[in-house]
Amino acid sequence: MHMILIIDNGSQYTHLIKRNCRDLGFVAEVLNARAKEKDLEEALGKGVEKIMLSGGPNSVYNETPETNLSSLIVSRIKNKNDSKLENIPLLGICYGHQTIGYVFGAKVEKGRSAEYGTGEIFVDDEDMILKGMPKRFTAWVSHFDEVKELPRGFVALAHSETCPIEAMRHGSRPIFSVQFHPEVWHTENGERILKNFLELR
Repeated sequence: MHMILIIDNGSQYTHLIKRNCRDLGFVAEVLNARAKEKDLEEALGKGVEKIMLSGGPNSVYNETPETNLSSLIVSRIKNKNDSKLENIPLLGICYGHQTIGYVFGAKVEKGRSAEYGTGEIFVDDEDMILKGMPKRFTAWVSHFDEVKELPRGFVALAHSETCPIEAMRHGSRPIFSVQFHPEVWHTENGERILKNFLELR
């Protein structure tokens, strides 16, 4: 059985990611980011098709591969020597986006305005993950920590007035991330972003 593995980093919206997967016809399993590496190995043994990293309240500077499965997964993917993870598509949301940026070498810092709320996203390159989205759309965004520069090998896909990298992807590998929350109803057509990712081949 192929399934979607969701790593829960403590977001209040993780259950919505799972529900969106179900509504789109995909089986998903949630694994707490504080679980052990053996729990990850057990989950991967079930035939994981894609991995999603949820948002969360923590700072990437306080987490390591030994304490957080999101950090561990991204580190193992970056190293390109893990047959279990090398070709599995990855989507990071909010904290997951920051984790991908940080592990791949980007600077992550506080945003200009430390708040949650709706904001306008501008699509610079729809690529695969933003395919079919309006060129401008409203999203539920976080302005706490942000990826301040592109990691090497990544391209920016969207920005907002307060954040230069609202979405990005790796130039040659199936690694995607968004600063905003596509899983909540506040994000216009957010389910399309999740559908685009889940249907990647």
